[in-house]
Amino acid sequence: MAPTMTAPPQQGGPQGQPVAVRPQAFPVGVLESENPDYDQSKLQTAAAQQMPNYVLEPTGWLRGIWYQFDMTTSANAAAVAYKEDAPFAVIQKVTLKDTGNREVFGPIGGYDWMCVNKYGAYSYVGDPRADASFSSVATAVATGGSFSFVLYLPLELVARDALGTVENKSTSSAWKVELWMDAGAAIYSVAPTTLGTLRVRATTDNYTEPSGADEHGRAYSQTPPTPGTLQYWVSENTPLPAGTASYNLDNGIGFSIRNLIYKFIDTAGATRLTGDPFWPDPATLTYGKVQLFQRYKNLWISKTGRNFGALPPTVSTTAGVTTATRDVAGGRENSVFPVWFNDDFGLSPGAELRNGYLVTKQGTVLKLKGSFGGAGNLFVLVNYVIPPSNDPGSLRAGN
Repeated sequence: MAPTMTAPPQQGGPQGQPVAVRPQAFPVGVLESENPDYDQSKLQTAAAQQMPNYVLEPTGWLRGIWYQFDMTTSANAAAVAYKEDAPFAVIQKVTLKDTGNREVFGPIGGYDWMCVNKYGAYSYVGDPRADASFSSVATAVATGGSFSFVLYLPLELVARDALGTVENKSTSSAWKVELWMDAGAAIYSVAPTTLGTLRVRATTDNYTEPSGADEHGRAYSQTPPTPGTLQYWVSENTPLPAGTASYNLDNGIGFSIRNLIYKFIDTAGATRLTGDPFWPDPATLTYGKVQLFQRYKNLWISKTGRNFGALPPTVSTTAGVTTATRDVAGGRENSVFPVWFNDDFGLSPGAELRNGYLVTKQGTVLKLKGSFGGAGNLFVLVNYVIPPSNDPGSLRAGN
């Protein structure tokens, strides 16, 4: 019996035309690299101070920026205590500007930046308080008032295919970060005997330039998918009265929304702690005429914890009542309620194919409504994505 013959591979397309070979997708063919190129220190005072501007060096393709903050005090004798947004409140505001001097990230405060890390889905454990490097020293010890933490300023949306990574190759038109350190009174309810010195260090997270092809001649893609795509994080707020009230989102309308983070601070207590009991129960989010959800407060807290609680929160027992501790590593944040549209590929936010982004058009009404238990200010962090020509389809994986 004659052996079976295997047909040779096709040598061309229709009518003998060569078959186009798609280049290997970015980030194949590149290396991940880190570049520490910012290190500045200032003594904290009773007034806010601007740190020296950070003009980024060309690195190839920029994924984001790691920031390390270290406050050092000494010879303290005061019973140091922190305010609720500390130690992150040491950052009065941060702003990332692109090569055209347009604001891409911010301006937002340090606590809001922390919330971006915790709920933005850029790390498996995004909670900065759960970071192995986090420390905060209170009470009347000599180093009371010292602290250390790390925050990430993101540009890349998804590490799997590097969407959102930006070109950073020019010395004449560079990316820039502006950062302000806040006054001691913004951080401490009881300040250290002598205010400390804040050291700020930044390290860029990068991809190198790809070579042309691998050792077998297979070409590498020279850019991430949909180059020029940018994600934005901006903040907006409005006063709301006690009772039934609503708020229509302003920023991000007309684009693809990836995340929303709501926060409520009451007028009387002026804190998240005192504002938390006033959060609507239930709260309703509508998209045009469509009700996205009407959600009870504890259900919202439960969904947030199940999706972002990579570490179990600590618990406390007072008078026989056991509750999860708030504003701690793994715990929920008082009066902070995130909404995410980036879990369409898995069980957790950040597992995303970008199919679930909330695509809006100019004139779309995205409304939060509920009965607030007291007057206060509603804040919203808005994370939206703009690809070239604002084509939402170009964001979806495989397109």
